[in-house]
Amino acid sequence: MDGDDKKPYLFLNSFLVKGEYKDLDVNEFLKSSAQVNTYEIDSQHELEGNLFVKISTEKKPKWATFTEEVTGVDLNELSNRSSSALLIIKTPHNTMAFTFGYGRFLLDTKYFVHDFGIKTALNTLKHDSLRSVDLFTLDDQAVQKKSQAARESDVGVFGIDISKDVLRAVTGSPKAGVNLKNISGGDSVFSFGLELNIDEISDLISTLSDYYNNDSYKGEFSWVDNIRKIKESSEISNLDDHLVNALKVKSPDVCVTIPELTDWDSIWGFSFTRSKNIIKPTIDTNDYYANLDVAAVSVDSIKRDRLFVYDVHENETEHQIYKSIYFEHKLSDKIYVLFSGTWYEIATDFMTRINTTLSQIPISSLPFPEVYTWSEVVDGKTKDRIETEGDYNERAANSHSYYLLDKKLIKSNRTTTSIELCDLMTANKQYIHVKHRKGGSAGLSHLFSQGSVSAEILLGDKEFRKATRKVLKRVFDGLQNTVPLDNFKSDGVEVVFVILGEDSSTLKDNLPFFSKVNLSKAYESLSQRGFNVKIAGVGTVPKP
Repeated sequence: MDGDDKKPYLFLNSFLVKGEYKDLDVNEFLKSSAQVNTYEIDSQHELEGNLFVKISTEKKPKWATFTEEVTGVDLNELSNRSSSALLIIKTPHNTMAFTFGYGRFLLDTKYFVHDFGIKTALNTLKHDSLRSVDLFTLDDQAVQKKSQAARESDVGVFGIDISKDVLRAVTGSPKAGVNLKNISGGDSVFSFGLELNIDEISDLISTLSDYYNNDSYKGEFSWVDNIRKIKESSEISNLDDHLVNALKVKSPDVCVTIPELTDWDSIWGFSFTRSKNIIKPTIDTNDYYANLDVAAVSVDSIKRDRLFVYDVHENETEHQIYKSIYFEHKLSDKIYVLFSGTWYEIATDFMTRINTTLSQIPISSLPFPEVYTWSEVVDGKTKDRIETEGDYNERAANSHSYYLLDKKLIKSNRTTTSIELCDLMTANKQYIHVKHRKGGSAGLSHLFSQGSVSAEILLGDKEFRKATRKVLKRVFDGLQNTVPLDNFKSDGVEVVFVILGEDSSTLKDNLPFFSKVNLSKAYESLSQRGFNVKIAGVGTVPKP
């Protein structure tokens, strides 16, 4: 090729083969089901590798039948071929795949570095030039979000919460010295544009591999290491083996919870596969263990086993046990968490930071009655019951002269729905928020955010204080004076989180990891605004 010719501009999607597989025959990297024609590379280029092109067949889109019925004639121009190709090149140090069209679907992902795309992108992007981020937020349930900015922006613009957002993909502009355009990376694919002659491919491969193999992202993006979603099938099956071993010894570290947010007060019970008729008011992992055939436990068996949930209208829903297990596993200096059926790796220093914050939260000395549990026989079936939050709050208010604010909703133009100021209140400006420990992290995360939101709005929103004073006056004339309309101050105001069904002594240790994250966040943000924050656990007692 004449050197004066303008180099063609290409947009490339690149994948890096794991070091241990780089010397395999290039055909190995394709899915066994891939139907392709294989082409040699022209010998003038001195490149080792092959081009694979998918054998495509003409097909009409699904909606063709409908549009042809509308017109009553065949619409031949609707037939299309989707083109897919894949170029795999070996250099002495690396093997890399470049995909075209839908070529990525020809690859067998197990041979490729699973974080090549995201890490290389973070190492090559200018941190304040981001145009979009894909996040995976670990909360009550994992939520996926994509945010796009109208212009190049810093991470801050996207409202990323570094305590619980897992970064999945980013796009942006290159740092100085990086000779690529329109960079984007997510999981194992790194995409970019550049002008390239074919003979420069070997150099490009070593450049990309160097971009991946450094840690420059730690300067601006170190928080991405807080939590990492594990995608590697070999790593997952290794962690699953540890889970199976824990189940075989009926380890107390395994906790069964509901994998998603539910309206707690509408639930009256739970049961498990092999003991479906024994319905209990709270989820107890020991009830699952009681009928577990330890010898037969496997990943498949826990994916077959079910947690059954019954609501007050006798409706029954079910969840796979594997997706309902919360399990922390420590391996050397790493901590792995299974949550909602997905494994995460949590950085140890991040875990330590969370635990340090939790250790600073004092236990409230306010008195709280224990929660009632009882059994009743309905249609010949024994049902265990636990007191609802509503009944408990009423009883606690009566026995300790707390003011009952449960279900008294106050409008705020800062939130999408009306909110409760708190469930119970004292004359000494103590706002008490109450939730069942019943089933897991979902309700608890809701509890911590509820407490933070109500306190922050009280501090910052005069209209909300005005509405609050009306509600307080109706509850007890004079109580409204604890919330002045102007000059409301946070000092001397206390936010108390009360968790039903767990003693104060074990409370902090036994919270699921993502609830710990949410509690520590609530504590930090409220403390910074001058509120006192305390926590209390309440055990159960048979109803007299």
